[in-house]
Amino acid sequence: MFYFHISGDSYYEKVYDNVSIFENLYETQEMRSFALISAWGKLYKARLFEQLRFDMGKLGEDGYLNQKVYLLSEKVIYLNKSLYAYRIRKGSLSRIWTEKWMHALVDAMSERITLLANMGYPLEKHLAIYRQMLEFSLSNGQASGLSDTATYKEFEMKKNQLTVQESSEKKAIVLAANYAYVDQVLTTIKSICYHNRSLRFYLIHSDFPNEWIKQLNKRLEKFDSEIINCRVTSEQISCYKSDISYTVFLRYFIADFVQEDKALYLDCDLVVTKNLDDLFATDLQDYPLAAVRDFGGRAYFGQEIFNAGVLLVNNAFWKKENMTQKLIDLTNEWHDKVDQADQSILNMLFEHKWLELDFDYNHIVIHKQFADYQLPEGQDYPAIIHYLSHRKPWKDLAAQTYREVWWYYHGLEWTELGQNHHLHPLQRSHIYPIKEPFTCLIYTASDHIEQIETLVQSLPDIQFKIAARVIVSDQIEELDYLLESLSNICFHIAAPVQFSEKIRSLETNYNVRLRTITNEEELNFLVDTCDFLLDINHFQEVDAIVSKFVQAGKSVFAFDNTVHGNQGQEVFLSSTPDKLVSRVRDYLNEVRLGTNHQEKIIQDGTWNVFKIDDKAHFIVGANVACRNFENFHVSSGKVILHDGVFINNSCSFNCMERIEIGAGTMMGEGVRFYDHDHIYTAEKIEKWQWTTEPIRVGRDCWIGSNVTILKGVTIGDNTIHYWSRLSHTQ
Repeated sequence: MFYFHISGDSYYEKVYDNVSIFENLYETQEMRSFALISAWGKLYKARLFEQLRFDMGKLGEDGYLNQKVYLLSEKVIYLNKSLYAYRIRKGSLSRIWTEKWMHALVDAMSERITLLANMGYPLEKHLAIYRQMLEFSLSNGQASGLSDTATYKEFEMKKNQLTVQESSEKKAIVLAANYAYVDQVLTTIKSICYHNRSLRFYLIHSDFPNEWIKQLNKRLEKFDSEIINCRVTSEQISCYKSDISYTVFLRYFIADFVQEDKALYLDCDLVVTKNLDDLFATDLQDYPLAAVRDFGGRAYFGQEIFNAGVLLVNNAFWKKENMTQKLIDLTNEWHDKVDQADQSILNMLFEHKWLELDFDYNHIVIHKQFADYQLPEGQDYPAIIHYLSHRKPWKDLAAQTYREVWWYYHGLEWTELGQNHHLHPLQRSHIYPIKEPFTCLIYTASDHIEQIETLVQSLPDIQFKIAARVIVSDQIEELDYLLESLSNICFHIAAPVQFSEKIRSLETNYNVRLRTITNEEELNFLVDTCDFLLDINHFQEVDAIVSKFVQAGKSVFAFDNTVHGNQGQEVFLSSTPDKLVSRVRDYLNEVRLGTNHQEKIIQDGTWNVFKIDDKAHFIVGANVACRNFENFHVSSGKVILHDGVFINNSCSFNCMERIEIGAGTMMGEGVRFYDHDHIYTAEKIEKWQWTTEPIRVGRDCWIGSNVTILKGVTIGDNTIHYWSRLSHTQ
C-alpha cells in the first residue's frame, strides 16, 4: 500500500492486522488517515475483490471499500514513502456539495459503524468521527445553499441527538478505596454515571495502577466526566503528625485533592439510583458538611451521630480551617479508644456542626427499621442504597435488601450506561424489562426438602419467564421434582444455618439462589418480596414462617408429609407432586393475569356474552382482543387467555375443566372450543353427566375459521390449524 507522502525523507514499513489497522484509521499524523481511507495509491491482492460487491452509481465508494478490504485481509503493509501523482481536479465530486454527496459520506460512515459494532469492535473513535462528519457535511451544505433541504435538516437532527451535553462546571465526587475493592469502586461509578453527567471523580487511594485510571478515563469521556488520580503516599503523609497507617483515613485528604468548593464523598459499598443535582444544590450555609443521621447509632447506643458513608462536604471550609490536620490530630489521640474508626473521629470533630440530610440520600439497609422512611414519589428505589453490614450483596449466600440492584449496576456494560440519556431514576422495569419475577419461599433449618429439584424443572412449557425465590436448607420434600418441574422459576434458597453439600449442589440450576438469614430484618424483607411459600421442608417450622405468610395474605402450598399444622395451607399428596406443580402454575397465572376480569379484554365489537359461574376462573392477559358475537361459558372450569390473544367474530368457549390459549395466538371466525362431552349412554345423558379433559393451545398459533377443538387436544407452539375438527385422537 503506497502513501502520498509530501514532506520529509524518512522511510519505514509497518505491518497492520485487522485489529491495529482500525485503531490507526483516523490517525492524523503524516496524514495517515488519508492514506488508509483513500482507495487509490494502493496495491490490492486481487482475490480480496471476489467477495465484494458494488452498487451502481453509488458515491463515496472509498469509505465502503477499504473497511471491507481490511476486514478480509490477514495483514496490511504500510510504506512510508513518497509517491508522485498528477491529478486534474476538474469536476471533483468532493468539491461539489449536493444532497446526494452529503448522504454518500454519512451513509458510508454509518455502514462502517454498523458492521464494526456487529463484529464487536470498539466504537468510540468511529462515533467521534461520525459526529465530525455530520458537522463537516452541515458546514459545507450550508455554504452550498442546502440549509432548507430535507437532507440538511435530517443531519442537523442527528447531530443534535448525538451531541454530548457538556458542562463547564463538573460535580465533584470523592471515592476512597484500595485496589482490592476495584469491583465495588467500578459498580459505584457505573451507578452514578447511569443517572448523571459532567462529573469529576476524585479517587483517593494508595495502590490503584495508573493503567486502570487511564482506561477508566477513556470510558468516562463519553459522559463528559473524568477521574482524577489522588494517590496518597507516605511522603505526603509525612507533612502531618501521625503514627497510624494513612490507609485508615483516606477520606481525611479530601481538601488536599479536591479543587471545587463543594464535593460529595461516597463509600464504595453503595450505589446511586437517581440524578444527584438536587443533592448538590443543597445550601450548606456555614456547616462543614451535610450527612444522614445514623439511626443504628441512635437505636443501639443512644448516640445522635451521622453516618460517614455519604458526606456533602463544604470543601472551601475544610481548606480554610485545615480540617485534614485537625482530623489526623484527633485520630492520633483517639484512634485506640473509639469503636467506629474514622466515623467516630469525624463525629467528634463535627459534633453539633453538621446539616442533616434525608434518609433517602444514605439509605442504610440495616437501619430502615429504625427510620420513619417512605419512598419519595416517582422513585422505585432509595436515591442512595448503602449496604452497611458484613453481609455485602457481592458475597456468596448473603441475604441483603436490594441485592439485585447492586448486581444490576455491576452487570451493566459501559456501552449500556448511555441508554439512560434522559437520566431517569432507576425503575423496576430497568432491572426486569420483560416482567417482574414471581418469588417463592421455602424456609427451613432441616436437611430434607421434598422433591424440590423435580418441581423446579418439570414445567418447561410454562408460558411465563418467571423467577421465584425459594429459601431452603437441606431436607426439603420433593426438592428434585420441584427443580425439574418449575424450570422457569428462579429459586432463592435460604436458611438460618449453614448449607449442606447436597443443597449447595442445587446452585448448578440457573434458577436457584441460596441465602442465609441472620436477623429478623432480612427475614421480613423476604416475606415482603416473595409471592408465596412452599411449606415442604421436613421437621420443625422455623420462625413461624407459615403464619407470617398467612398474615400477609399470601398463599402457602405444602405436602401432606411436611405441612406444619393447620394454618390455611393448600395441601397435596407427596406421592403426586404433579398436582402441586399444576396448582403453582395456575396460581402464577392468576397473580400474573388476574381472575374473572373480562373487562380487561379489548372489546372492539358488540354482543359478546360472558357466562362465568361463581366457582369458575376467567384469566385474561394484556392486550387480549375479541370482536363481535363471542360466547364465553365457563362452568366451574378455568379459561386462560395469555397476552396478545386475538379472537375473531362468533367464536365460542365452552369450559368445564380448562381451556388455555398461549400468548400471541390468533383465530379466524367461528372457532369453537369444548373441553367436555357427555357419557355415551341414554341413562347418563338423562342425568346430564360429563367427561372432561383440558385443551391447551401453544404460543403464536393460527387457528383457521370454523375449526372445532374438542376435549383433550394439545396444540404446540408456532403452528397453523385449519381442520374442521380436532380431537385428542388427532
